[in-house]
Amino acid sequence: MATYPQTSIQRTCIALSAALLLLVAAALCEVPWWASLSGLAVLALGVASMVSPLFGLMVTVFTLIIATANAFYLVVNTLQIHFYPYYIPLGCTCLGILGQAALHKQRLKVASSFLPVILLIFCVETLTLLWTPHFYWGLANVFRLVLNVALYYCLVLLVDTECKADILFKTIMASALMTSAGVIAATTYSYDLHRYFTSKFALELHFYTIRAGGIESWNQSAGLLAVASILAAGYAVLARTRGRRIVWALAAMYFFCTMLLPASRGALLGFLGAAVLFLLVHPLTRRRFLKKTTLFVGVLVIGILVTSPEYIDRLMVGFGYTGELLFSKKKASSSSDSDATGLSTRFKIWKAGFRDMGEEPGTLLGGLGAGGFTYDVKVFEVHNLYLAFFFDMGVFGLFLLAFWIVTFVWRSRPVFDRYEVWLLRPPDGFRASRDFTLVMFFATLTAVVSELAIHGLVDYDLTSFVSRYVFLYLAAYDVVLRLAEAQGGSVVSRLPSEGRFLKGMA
Repeated sequence: MATYPQTSIQRTCIALSAALLLLVAAALCEVPWWASLSGLAVLALGVASMVSPLFGLMVTVFTLIIATANAFYLVVNTLQIHFYPYYIPLGCTCLGILGQAALHKQRLKVASSFLPVILLIFCVETLTLLWTPHFYWGLANVFRLVLNVALYYCLVLLVDTECKADILFKTIMASALMTSAGVIAATTYSYDLHRYFTSKFALELHFYTIRAGGIESWNQSAGLLAVASILAAGYAVLARTRGRRIVWALAAMYFFCTMLLPASRGALLGFLGAAVLFLLVHPLTRRRFLKKTTLFVGVLVIGILVTSPEYIDRLMVGFGYTGELLFSKKKASSSSDSDATGLSTRFKIWKAGFRDMGEEPGTLLGGLGAGGFTYDVKVFEVHNLYLAFFFDMGVFGLFLLAFWIVTFVWRSRPVFDRYEVWLLRPPDGFRASRDFTLVMFFATLTAVVSELAIHGLVDYDLTSFVSRYVFLYLAAYDVVLRLAEAQGGSVVSRLPSEGRFLKGMA
């Protein structure tokens, strides 16, 4: 009877040998070198993810922002489904999780604060395929939602310790560093390459240069940089030496300044609103709220004036100003860009969505279905995370949204109250600035408020190509919330056995 190697090293050696043989075979068959290297890279990623799913997950998080190098298929009208680079490592991660689960004979259960609600939303969204106006476009939206749920599940399953959470946050900041390079490059350089294989299927490689987005749309690039700035500020608090504290503080400022370059009003207002709310509710800054807020606003204004003073014009235009601009050459009323991306256009598309639902009263209960809003209004996203529930799932979607918010507050409040007591009356030997979970709890909560609660008023949704960030940011907060619950002794009893399984995965 044949025997099979059992150790990871043996399996890796055999896989690498097979990859080498495939590379030799490709060369003999005259396969283009770029295709051979690409295939070898994917194979190596697959092998690494089978050995350590956590590695594949971090590659997924790092490449999540890359949107300008992709393949797309024209489904209907001008609506496209895009295939982004992060799909590959995400698929490898899922296979690695299944492989490790089969090897260790473990169940893939996870005690997540919000995953049951997300799964309920997924089930209802899938059900709306029964009445969505274009089935295949609706199916494309559900496919993206499947990827979002898979990303969320992998994050809360694999990232279960402070060490792994530290790796996750630093990977997010590394991705933001790459994003900042793209943003800076997009202020000077432009690149646009499309190669059509059929009338509907094509490859594209380009920069977002209308406003400096770089490797992703300007709103999402700015959003990731805002999150990175908040996380870096958290690490500045955690730093134990003055040198490290200065480095992390400079990193936070760098991410903040590059966040201004894409001129995303939603990202800036989200960052500003979340920071002010943090200063108001945090026990150690509440007493000096006015002083801290004044200092923060002063730094904010200086940062805008130094990096992109025209941002002030965009803020005024976005709120209806039509006079002479202060830092730009043309009048606000003549700027097509301001109308194309401002609140006025968002109100127009939302109004069109409400009108479509009014013409068919049944949709008020069940919504327009998955992708129904974007199909009817002919836009690529809802541009409002809250309205996405209503447009997709109707009144029932609003109940799901309310359930999600209640669950968020219900799970977060006990941890927040406990940390507030610790900060006001520290236990013996306790130093808040050295408690990773406490500091990152406030950091990730601030990031969620910034990007989802505030920026989500004018961007994001549940199923479009930008919806993946909603699930990334919420999963990062869920990870820290679970660590905080375990720290307080309220975590469920089955977590230790899962922890042993996850340790084998990493």
